[in-house]
Amino acid sequence: MTDVATLVRVSRLYYELGETQGRIAELLGIARPQVSRLLKQAREEGIVEIRIVDGTHDDSLAGDELKRRFNLQAVHLAPSIGGSEDLVRRVVGRLAAEVLRSSIRDGMVVGIGEGSTASAIADALAETVAPVAATVVPLCGGYWFAGASHEPFRRIGGSLGASVRGLLAPGLVDDAATKRSLYGHAGVQVILHLWERLDIALFGIGGRVWGDASFGPEIVREIEQGGAVGEVLIAPFDGNGRFLGEALRDRTIAFDARDLRRVPVTIGVAGGPSKVEPILGALKTGAVKVLVTDVETAEAVVELDDRTGASALGHAEPLRAAEAVAEPVTSHGSRA
Repeated sequence: MTDVATLVRVSRLYYELGETQGRIAELLGIARPQVSRLLKQAREEGIVEIRIVDGTHDDSLAGDELKRRFNLQAVHLAPSIGGSEDLVRRVVGRLAAEVLRSSIRDGMVVGIGEGSTASAIADALAETVAPVAATVVPLCGGYWFAGASHEPFRRIGGSLGASVRGLLAPGLVDDAATKRSLYGHAGVQVILHLWERLDIALFGIGGRVWGDASFGPEIVREIEQGGAVGEVLIAPFDGNGRFLGEALRDRTIAFDARDLRRVPVTIGVAGGPSKVEPILGALKTGAVKVLVTDVETAEAVVELDDRTGASALGHAEPLRAAEAVAEPVTSHGSRA
């Protein structure tokens, strides 16, 4: 553990005096990569606070409008910075990490989805100073992981200091019989029981990512003919918020997106032009209670809803008072 005085000294040299990381390394007699790590630690421990004043646009009303139309607990909007969707994903992922951390309490069971959005959130979530006595589980099965880092749910659980339970099963199997067999396995049963106790579910809202190689031509044909616009937890849905693909459902090892309504806090995360239609469809399913996106995307979702007809008030059930739990709070968005 680096002492506070060293962190302060490195921070003053870099941020106040404008010294380069190479020069600081020379002054302190350490390697340059260590300077970078010290600066990162100083930010994480609150010794350095970086504040960006954005005066380029007025506050957007899109968050409040989406919250009203879809009976959401909260909408959190990251600033729009343009550029590639990878950049948008990283900015939105950083905000989602803040929302997740502010939502978790001791004793909770927290489910984390898979994919690039969950990975961006894991990247942005700094290690906690005070561990949370929560349990983190995946919301989907996956393929045996061979990457350079752990799966997103493990990384998020590790950053929170929470207990982590894995799901040793693929997300998609060949047939319903295989799914039934795996669901009978003692290790999978543990996760199924934890799914029944979920307090928070965090997941990305995906676009048209399916193909014959993953779903098979018959299922792809079925969901395309049904007008699928996006997916949540390997569950495709159409623009009116109707879940599609019953045959796919029988082969999927994942928390059933149709049951997300019963989870007290469900956090849907997505941003960028390609996610506008999927976000609107996901909101109409009623599966999303807290939305994390960026300003431009939120405004585009409102515009699309205006063009395509009535809002989702007829699709999403109003949140019952008994479902209200600790409310995520952030300075970037509206609160419930």
